Amino acid sequence: MSRENQFDLIIIGTGAGGGTLAYHLAPSGTRILILERGDYVPREKDNWDPQLVNVDAKYNTKELWRDTYGKELHPHTNYYVGGNTKFYGAALFRLRQRDFGEIRHHGGVSPAWPISYDELEPYYTHAEHLYQVHGNRGEDPTEPAAGKGYPWPAVSHEPRLPTPRGRFRRRRIASVSHSAWCDA
Repeated sequence: MSRENQFDLIIIGTGAGGGTLAYHLAPSGTRILILERGDYVPREKDNWDPQLVNVDAKYNTKELWRDTYGKELHPHTNYYVGGNTKFYGAALFRLRQRDFGEIRHHGGVSPAWPISYDELEPYYTHAEHLYQVHGNRGEDPTEPAAGKGYPWPAVSHEPRLPTPRGRFRRRRIASVSHSAWCDA
């Protein structure tokens, strides 16, 4: 059998996880096959219309899934190259330390993760540099400890946003820039 159709690894989807894995393994000589369920998102004016994208769900799958009771539900997912990562607004937040611990809630107990935030922190930093994350460390009081600052400053706000931020500050209400993947 020829090596032409033999692969060492098959990655399903090039969202944030699959795309990052492929990026890191490609230089190793590993023969990688990437499978996508859909085509590329069409380049069109509608991509920039929040009503069409978020409310009307123009790019969402039209299929229906069923919950555990057999009731139909819409999965709010997108089948395009890059997956849902193409539609999530490029926000790259770190989980907080407490997110890794046991959490008691009205439905019971969510067990603690088998790893800690501190073990993942170097990978967060590496990913923030790989994805050219823009942000301002220290603005968010809930932000976990980080080994390094963001590689680039926060993306500037649209012209209308400084006014509400100023009003928030005067009322001593915190507002923060969110960390965003920006490769523009």
